[in-house]
Amino acid sequence: MQPTLEQQIARAGELLATVRHAAMATVNQDGTPHNTPFMFMRDAGLEHVFWGSHPDSVHSQNVLRTGQIFVVLYDAFERGGLFMQAEDARMLDGQELEHALAIHNGLRVQRGQDELPLSYYTGDSPQRMWSARIAKLWVNGATRGAGSGGRAASRC
Repeated sequence: MQPTLEQQIARAGELLATVRHAAMATVNQDGTPHNTPFMFMRDAGLEHVFWGSHPDSVHSQNVLRTGQIFVVLYDAFERGGLFMQAEDARMLDGQELEHALAIHNGLRVQRGQDELPLSYYTGDSPQRMWSARIAKLWVNGATRGAGSGGRAASRC
């Protein structure tokens, strides 16, 4: 039995609260897709998604070129997922970096890990903190019947 829209939205909320890793899609310069797993971090207002990455990685180079990412949160053992389109993706510095690091360290503390210093994402460190503004969120559901084509998107 297909879950209701309300059940899908509830599942999306559970994923936002529990998923540690997500899949990020970017577009290569030749137009082909590139998909990367990453540690999922977000702000409390669900306005931005954050991740740490080396600036020379393929997805980082794609982000620098396009400023866009597509994210999927899911649990491989349960049905349902949450899809995100995000814009204005970029490396962070200054107060934005400090804010993102506070979010990252909050997650680390919850997981029993030590906090990271600001130097983890600055100076000679190979890692940088990145962010993108979440533009759209949605869940997908199957619709069967004449003329449906088999799939329909349910937006939230």
